[in-house]
Amino acid sequence: MTLQHIVLFSFPSELSDDDDTDMRDQVKAWPEKIGGFGAIRFGRDLTDARTRGYQYLLYTEFDDEIALRNYQQHPVHQYFLAWVMERSCTPLAFDYHLTPDTVVWPHGPNDTHHSGGAAS
Repeated sequence: MTLQHIVLFSFPSELSDDDDTDMRDQVKAWPEKIGGFGAIRFGRDLTDARTRGYQYLLYTEFDDEIALRNYQQHPVHQYFLAWVMERSCTPLAFDYHLTPDTVVWPHGPNDTHHSGGAAS
């Protein structure tokens, strides 16, 4: 059962350009160095207006909890975690399964409901 792992990162001050590039490069290397992902997305909010101090968001998908645990325990991820913590980061993580109860839209191929714009 697919699950999503989302992490928000809050650093006490803006990362330097070098640290920002390093963080992005580390995440970009994960598919090759760690593997097991269904998707990876990483970025910053457009305005920083409603983020409550969180500057970055990491979105990942995994086939199951075993794949998530393998990622979390992998030495490359452990290095990344130590790297962000060395910069006094406050991470906020959220994991959940993609099920008929959590996937609001788009509907899966076996869904009999039409997903047009208006409610029926």
